[in-house]
Amino acid sequence: MRTAVDRLRTGWGEGIFVVVAVLVLRLPALVLSRWYDPDEAAIALQALAMRRGGTLYVDMADRKPPLPPLLYEFVFWVTGSFDLRPVRLLVALMLAGAAIALIRDVRRTHGPAVARWAGALFVVGSLAFSPIDAGAANYAHFALPLATVAIICCRRAGWRWAIGGGVMLGLAILARQSWLFAIPAGAFSVGCGAIKSVRTSMISAKVRGTLVPVIAFVSGVVAAVFAAGLFVPLSDFVYWNFTSSPGFVFAGTDLWGAIVRGLAALGLFLLWHLALSAAALWSLRRPGLRPNLDLWVWVVTGCLAVGAGLRFYGHYWMQLLPPLVLLAAPVLAGLGYRLRRIASATLLLGATIAWALLFVPGAFRERPSDTPVAAYIRDHTSANQRVLVWGTFPELAVDVDRPAAGRLVHSDFVTGRSGGRDDPSETLPTVTDRPLEMFLDDVIDDPPEIIVDTSGVASLGYTNYPMTVIPEFGEFVADRYEVETTLDGFTILRLRAPTD
Repeated sequence: MRTAVDRLRTGWGEGIFVVVAVLVLRLPALVLSRWYDPDEAAIALQALAMRRGGTLYVDMADRKPPLPPLLYEFVFWVTGSFDLRPVRLLVALMLAGAAIALIRDVRRTHGPAVARWAGALFVVGSLAFSPIDAGAANYAHFALPLATVAIICCRRAGWRWAIGGGVMLGLAILARQSWLFAIPAGAFSVGCGAIKSVRTSMISAKVRGTLVPVIAFVSGVVAAVFAAGLFVPLSDFVYWNFTSSPGFVFAGTDLWGAIVRGLAALGLFLLWHLALSAAALWSLRRPGLRPNLDLWVWVVTGCLAVGAGLRFYGHYWMQLLPPLVLLAAPVLAGLGYRLRRIASATLLLGATIAWALLFVPGAFRERPSDTPVAAYIRDHTSANQRVLVWGTFPELAVDVDRPAAGRLVHSDFVTGRSGGRDDPSETLPTVTDRPLEMFLDDVIDDPPEIIVDTSGVASLGYTNYPMTVIPEFGEFVADRYEVETTLDGFTILRLRAPTD
């Protein structure tokens, strides 16, 4: 019989092994300082605005949740720099913590063999994406560990676990809005656990025993989400995260093109996660589907979240990972030796490929270098002079190391351009008044020293969006600015000196 000391040693050893495994698998992202994903720069831009005394959603806004910018800002404060590698380290440690929690919970319910498979599937599965999705520290990566712990809590009986699951899911929503779709799944898991724990045949008692934990869960979600008001203005948080999003998300959707993209993204996810996907589907053939029915609800709501907006970016699929791991691990642990070796080989192959690709951050999606432009601006401006980047290039807005003008992380909010939708006649009508007013008021009231026009760089998608697409802004620029130079397609305009 194992003693408490033996269990403690095993637990510490297992936890250390998981942390080391996660850090090794993510080592390239922890070493390289290059951007993996423009979202990293967009989050950093918000964090830097806060570091300079600004308020999130007021002085720098994005249609994204507040938790990642707040965590970025905290890391930047701790490190005294805006180096992204410590942020990626934080994400890796959060992921390791979620993996340890998952392994220990699965060991409790299914034993050590299934727990080991669950840990391997989760750690490797979170890496098995293209570099832009695997190496970044963006909204999906912060949400994944929080939501994983939420699922673990929701599947435990008791109102305290229900509250914990609700709070963790609420925090996941504060990291990525798409986890809103998972609220019904969480309530269903809590309800299933409550029904099993109520030992009576009376229908009324079962209903009461189910409602209390479900209400506790929903209360936890609501409390966590609206706790954002402790850090950011609540009305601005609600506007940028919920009120302003639907028209922007679905504007100009090409249905058939979206279907093709969706099928391609699904195929790529299944290929990257071959053992995970096959084992999860095989679990449908096993007897006793009912105990895992709630996990399939999590999968379905995850698919709905992936399809929202019909864009299907790689990291969207992370929302399916935790429930698929819990479905697949028992299947893989129960296979014969030969099939287990094949499954292990697919995991090892996927991890090796994904790890190697992390050394090439631009693989599959190369962004133009901002180094010459950023260096030029730093050399020709003082530290307190503001810079506006016209277009969607937050990497440059961060790398110039100057206060950003415009109050928006990029110009898509005033042009409507989004997700490959680049026809001004279709996108401009979707623009709401508030972002446009924020942008124009800031730029006109306090003109930036430099404007960088990215419309001359075709790969950044602003060819159809010269500054004149916003007539008031175009006239203001023509009246107050002059072209200073052009570098690699970027046009740099400087504010004219006032005339007597």
